[in-house]
Amino acid sequence: MASELSKVEAFAELDEAGLAALEGAAEIKVVRGGDYLVRYGEEADALYLVSTGRFYVQLPNGLVVAEIGAGEPVGELAFFSGGTRTADVRASRDSSVLALTREDYDRIVAQHPKIADGILAAVSGRLARATAFSRAMDAKPATVITMIPAAGTEFPRDFVERIRREIAKDCDTRMLTVDDRPEGLPADGESFGRWLGEMERSGQRLLLVAGPDERWNKQIARNGDDLVIVAPLYGEECGRSELEDYAIPLFLRANRTLVLWRERREQPINGSLRWLESRNVKLHHHVPLDCDEAFARVGRFLCGRANGVVLAGGGALGCAHIGVMQGMIENGIPIDFYGGTSAGAAMGGAIARGLTPEDTLQQMYDMFIKAKAMKRLTFPVHSILDPRVFDEQLTLRYGEQDIADLPYNFFGVSTNLTTNSVYVHRRGPLWHAVRASGSLPTILPPFITDDGDVLVDGGVLDNVPVKIMRASKAGPNVVVNLRDDAGEEWRLRDTKYSSLRGRWRLFRDIIFRRKPQQEFPSLVDIMSRSMVVTSASTVRQSLDDADVLLVPPIPKTMKILDWHLGTEVSEDARRYVAARIQEQEKLQEMRAA
Repeated sequence: MASELSKVEAFAELDEAGLAALEGAAEIKVVRGGDYLVRYGEEADALYLVSTGRFYVQLPNGLVVAEIGAGEPVGELAFFSGGTRTADVRASRDSSVLALTREDYDRIVAQHPKIADGILAAVSGRLARATAFSRAMDAKPATVITMIPAAGTEFPRDFVERIRREIAKDCDTRMLTVDDRPEGLPADGESFGRWLGEMERSGQRLLLVAGPDERWNKQIARNGDDLVIVAPLYGEECGRSELEDYAIPLFLRANRTLVLWRERREQPINGSLRWLESRNVKLHHHVPLDCDEAFARVGRFLCGRANGVVLAGGGALGCAHIGVMQGMIENGIPIDFYGGTSAGAAMGGAIARGLTPEDTLQQMYDMFIKAKAMKRLTFPVHSILDPRVFDEQLTLRYGEQDIADLPYNFFGVSTNLTTNSVYVHRRGPLWHAVRASGSLPTILPPFITDDGDVLVDGGVLDNVPVKIMRASKAGPNVVVNLRDDAGEEWRLRDTKYSSLRGRWRLFRDIIFRRKPQQEFPSLVDIMSRSMVVTSASTVRQSLDDADVLLVPPIPKTMKILDWHLGTEVSEDARRYVAARIQEQEKLQEMRAA
């Protein structure tokens, strides 16, 4: 075992005597994937050092705060302080650890102080990394991916190989089936984990593929970082198989993906929820077998290169989003995930459901110019505007299509007044998400969910939801903000408070369509600006997290209900993006391989 101990980072500098002393004192403990090494609240009576495999640290509230790999200590803080365990530590693969009791640790450290030095160096390194990334952990790609079929089905012909080829565009990727298992490999989890570990250390990404061998299937389930479940969208039976029942609990929700395949691209997408309900995955993807681009998109997600767009709210100003997305697509930058607030949710949702940028722009024109969806006033009890035309247009344009049945991944953001929190729409009718996300307080009535939650415009709390996108996937994101100098536009140097019109003068001016002598903010302007102020600090922090920030040119005089300027603003944004792609290396790197 001494040669194995020398591979542990904490003991790399130990001499042979120190390694031999550690070998005599330490006990090898094998932990199968999915099992717990330590539990919250237990007495910290032993120190563990990971020899092979990987563990994750989970707080009592379910939040995963760290991963621990080979060569790192486990439970050292509680061990040294003499306290109890402060979190659960669970194996994410078949793993092995060196276990040292307190008595044995004190004895060998007295003889070989370098052992303590090595452990403390490993602890310091972990704390330094934790300090550098003290915010919530972003999504990151797996190095070992386990792929299994759903509901006892089989993989379509060449399906896994096509996925492997797409992942291999990012790094060397090897597909392993039961036929690749070395002859004579012991059945114990430690030997299997060491075999995978050697290949992983060579820099390869591994794709472990289920087959007819039950023992192999359970081994790869216990040793993957991510689980990919492959299901036929139109399959008759969608219940979980025995293999799924075994594998799914071994993975955190954040590490589960469902891929729903269908034969042809022109086939409509429906029924996704019946597959999703019992599998509780973080992401799912739709893949027609006759579409190479869909395989490429899944490959980008699995290797951490999926492109996202985050679209800010801003009413009619959001027509610029259409030009931004059109500019990206025309210049070879595929969009894999759409997310946005208010107008950003509306524009992103339209493209995510398969509309072209031109169709989306026409849709906005038909809704807001022809149908005058935001022009009908009502008695100001629940809102200033009557939402019925708007709701009818949303239903007509978006239908009852569920977000789960969109061909591309999408989320919209609204503000939950019931819970005082951000509400992320990932399921349910798309038009509900667009309606809730754009419910300007007092201008439109709030949207009420089936659970009774009261939702208003997402811009109240998060007008640029970058963090939600970063938590949803690994890979670069283009963040589109609609103005970066709104404050100066609100400096009304020639307006006096005394110019505020009384009710009778307002009535006469409205009847005779007179414009005021001095500019004074309208109710819509005040409300939209108030939301920007409320979420200003969140917006600034979000923009700091942007991989690429775009602020397309928008006329300073344009208001949030000026939909008649949509075509002009969209075209200006398209040209702006084309120019930026030529200038920015980050944007060029997002182009499809």
